[in-house]
Amino acid sequence: MANKRGRKEKYSRKENTREELKVSSIRELLTFSFKDLDESQPKNSPQSIKSWEQEKLLKALVEKIRDLSKLTRDEAEKQQLIKVYGDFPLKTDFFHPSHVNEHVAWGVMKKIGGQKGTIAGYLVENTFYVVFLDKEHKFWISEKKHT
Repeated sequence: MANKRGRKEKYSRKENTREELKVSSIRELLTFSFKDLDESQPKNSPQSIKSWEQEKLLKALVEKIRDLSKLTRDEAEKQQLIKVYGDFPLKTDFFHPSHVNEHVAWGVMKKIGGQKGTIAGYLVENTFYVVFLDKEHKFWISEKKHT
């Protein structure tokens, strides 16, 4: 094949023949949404992104989301970084917000900025929808053990 100057080229390329890189397996990594964030709860001490920033928890939250974004939902659950409870808890300082469907799988991201800090929300497939910021672990109140 000759180029514009009339010289023969070593390589020839056929048009529209590029082969795409084939990925052997696609991992559905976790994604996060804040579209349902409710900053008015819990009633006795509401929490917001601004209050988390003031208490230096926002950085820990962003770092946790960054790390979890490298995992699948199954990997995050097996590593106990996300716990899925299912129904909205009966023993809680929060109330079910009207803008969230009644039939979602509620869960938490644990250990944000320490032992107590959690993010409560729900999961649909591989997306975690953040609904509550919960620095005092009051979303899913459990009985104290070994006290």
